[in-house]
Amino acid sequence: MPGHYNDPSIYELIASQKMSDTSISQLNNATKNTYIEGNNVEFWSGVITVARALKESREYGGGLPIPEASKIQTVTVGDSATGEIKPENTEVFLLQGIDLDNCVAFLYDGSQVVPLTAELRMAEIYLTPTLWIVFNNASGSEQTPGIAYHRVGL
Repeated sequence: MPGHYNDPSIYELIASQKMSDTSISQLNNATKNTYIEGNNVEFWSGVITVARALKESREYGGGLPIPEASKIQTVTVGDSATGEIKPENTEVFLLQGIDLDNCVAFLYDGSQVVPLTAELRMAEIYLTPTLWIVFNNASGSEQTPGIAYHRVGL
């Protein structure tokens, strides 16, 4: 188990990975079986350093939107078809607005959907690579729904 004398450091556990491919989940998995013991402090120090580097390189100060990364994105959806807008890698989008363009929107996790109702659209909605937006078109013609979002994590 990592974190004991002569066990691999966090750097050895995630060696040869680019920062853009490294996730907080990987760091959590590396530490979850360590014990609250003094000899684990060095291991945790490495984890904290990597976690801090991830945070600082992926977020704007205080969790604010990344100024140069807000945008509007659309998807063309044929009749009786679906289209999706999904963040990539470790990106996080804060939804600001939605244009349904005669489609129905759902939040989707790859296996289940939740309708994106008018009430839900009034809440803060974050989109991630594991929970994204899908548009279903049954309007009788091609539609181009879209969203406006602030990227709050890279």
